[in-house]
Amino acid sequence: MIEVFVASRLTMARSLRGFTATALAGQADVTPEWLSKVERCRTTPSNELVNRLAKELDFPVEFFHRDSIPLPSTEAFHFRASSKLALKDETAARALASLACELSEWLDRTYKLPIPGIPEIQEIAEAEVETSPDVAAEALRSFWGLGTAPISNMIALLEAKGARIFSVNGAYQAIDAFSFRHNGSAIIFLNPSKSAERLRFDLAHELGHLLLHGGSLDEPRNKHRERQANDFASGFLMPRTGLLGSLRGNISVERLPRLRDLWKVSAMAIVVRLHQLEVITDWTYRLMCQELSKRGFRRAEPGSTLIPESSSLWTQVISDLRDQGLGYPYLAGLIQVRAADIRSLLVGLVPMAIKGSATKSSPSTGNLRLVELT
Repeated sequence: MIEVFVASRLTMARSLRGFTATALAGQADVTPEWLSKVERCRTTPSNELVNRLAKELDFPVEFFHRDSIPLPSTEAFHFRASSKLALKDETAARALASLACELSEWLDRTYKLPIPGIPEIQEIAEAEVETSPDVAAEALRSFWGLGTAPISNMIALLEAKGARIFSVNGAYQAIDAFSFRHNGSAIIFLNPSKSAERLRFDLAHELGHLLLHGGSLDEPRNKHRERQANDFASGFLMPRTGLLGSLRGNISVERLPRLRDLWKVSAMAIVVRLHQLEVITDWTYRLMCQELSKRGFRRAEPGSTLIPESSSLWTQVISDLRDQGLGYPYLAGLIQVRAADIRSLLVGLVPMAIKGSATKSSPSTGNLRLVELT
């Protein structure tokens, strides 16, 4: 069979490795103009040049002969703080998304997984006017039967609803979190460098985008949508009735750690939510934010013992593969990337040490049991 060079794979590989077209052209000893023609399908490189490009980009040659995965339009991607995202980072995010989609499709073929169950707001609310983020959060909690108690594990909850969680890290730090839908499943990327509390908030933030903005692709990404996703995350993680019922005595900075540990969100998020619910005045809100900032709560959570949540789905998959004498290299071979690329997609989501035998056998097609936690 004749192997066909797929030009979009070159752009994808270049984005994943952080190469500009000019830099890659210099490394591969070709002109930027020629490389541009290749990526625009106006010329086809020889096998020798494909081998040279593959070597410079550290990808197997076979990667450049694989069909591209159709991705949603750019408007269907929900980026955290998208106004600050450079074009090169957005392009890298779409390249990462393509790898995630290939792995997600393999999961669908190999395992029996939960049916996608993250709805859009139109499916659970019949209001003719725009649903507020707080009402949407209450509606989704009711739809999923969560009540008003703290959610013990956000990753477990979303994976039980068919979501696929991945990491964006290392050279892609500027990307932060983002999400989109593929073949009905929600794909969510997290930046594992954050505290456990902020990772949970990012998950709820992306859930808000998927719920509120999935059917509004004609609406431009802007700060309004980011505020909506933030407000949804606050309402979903800290429902009005539950949070108010957990308050004891006067609200003070010293008492915030108890609320933080109970609701598993940052101390700053607690203060913001209390202000939204008008439990504290504007003046008290400003003072508490200033005091928290002085004590180092702006970017970290001093005194927190909360452990970042791991992926039950990917932990079980890696364990299953290791029982068969397989592992990250096997997954890398499926989509023709490096094993390091697969590890990077799962950083912080899969425990470093996973039990598994060294007996090699055929890949499993078993049923991965994901327990839904609230």
